[in-house]
Amino acid sequence: MSRSSPRALVAVAALLAVPWVIQFNAPVDLTAVMSWGLLNTNPWHVLTLPGYFDETQGLETLPWSLQVWPLGFGFYFGALLSAASGVATGREDVRVTVGLLALSAITSVIVWWGLLGRGAAGTVPVGVLATAMVGWWFYYPVLGSVGTPSPPRE
Repeated sequence: MSRSSPRALVAVAALLAVPWVIQFNAPVDLTAVMSWGLLNTNPWHVLTLPGYFDETQGLETLPWSLQVWPLGFGFYFGALLSAASGVATGREDVRVTVGLLALSAITSVIVWWGLLGRGAAGTVPVGVLATAMVGWWFYYPVLGSVGTPSPPRE
């Protein structure tokens, strides 16, 4: 596999709509922690990542698990750009795409773990599962070749 397929690009782009963590607050009230912000259902409200940081007096006032949130979005966006460049130009190192997706999934787990540590019962780590499924389905051949020596070039 030398580059992402158009279907892989669509799958990576679709991860933008998948919540990292879903927190059930009440039977009809949930908060979805997305890679790009928060979505609440009661009342319906969207708060982007920059807006969230404005309302909380900045990144340094947040717990460590929420400080990695924008870093995770950066990893995801880098993976999306890498896959898009592979489709658009035919040039991509899919190991970079897979690595950035993995780092994004790890940061979503850190956010989830931090919410659990602060007593947020009823949280479900949806993002890491969705990212793992995309990585496995579209990039499995790359995962099998990581760490194997490449033949010498002449």
